[in-house]
Amino acid sequence: MVDEIKPESKKKPARRAGGYLFIPRNFQTNTVLTWLRRGHAWTGFYGALFFFCLGLTGFYLNHRTAIMHIEGGVAKEVASLSVPVEPDLITSEETLAAWMQEEFAIDREPSRGRRRGGGPVSFGGRRAEQAPSYSVSFRGPNAVITGDYERGANRVSVKRTNSSLLKALIDLHKVVGVNKLFILIMDTMAGAMMFMVLSGVLLWTRLHGPRLAAAGILGAVAVATMLALSGTWIGWAAP
Repeated sequence: MVDEIKPESKKKPARRAGGYLFIPRNFQTNTVLTWLRRGHAWTGFYGALFFFCLGLTGFYLNHRTAIMHIEGGVAKEVASLSVPVEPDLITSEETLAAWMQEEFAIDREPSRGRRRGGGPVSFGGRRAEQAPSYSVSFRGPNAVITGDYERGANRVSVKRTNSSLLKALIDLHKVVGVNKLFILIMDTMAGAMMFMVLSGVLLWTRLHGPRLAAAGILGAVAVATMLALSGTWIGWAAP
């Protein structure tokens, strides 16, 4: 009599003990974990383009100083005008900004205004009175328009400087020359990155490698960071 050979049933791998680290055992249900994975995945999809641009521009911002300097885009002057104006029309930074908005159809508020006060000066051994001057800038990620005027003059000096694509992206990273809506969008990106970090750590504790390796990686990063910062703090003592 031939014994029947029963096919071996595939055994499911034993579940690793310990569950998800940092997640209470009561919440380690299929529903909660499924939504955690979905939230992590969809958050990454939502901010993918922004995250890439932030990483790219962050690399250049890290190297904008003299130490390990890498050029992060360029700004090129594309126009320089001397525009006639009535001598008594402009009397402050505000009136200069209003004149530029009307003259050049600029649809935003100035990002900066500056006044250099006049006063008595010495010129060739003679005493003279220098008129105050005003400077106003309208800034966007793609360009900067600057107007300079000396009170009583009959001309305004206007310049436009255009930014390269990389410099425009860097200015967007720094939220320079943008409106409130874009700032709110960037706030959501910041929240998305924080959520991805937290959800990624929670999911990693179950999906990947031993926890000892994770502790070693985090410890190595912390030690390297402390060593890197150890020579950067400025000491100061009053005489």
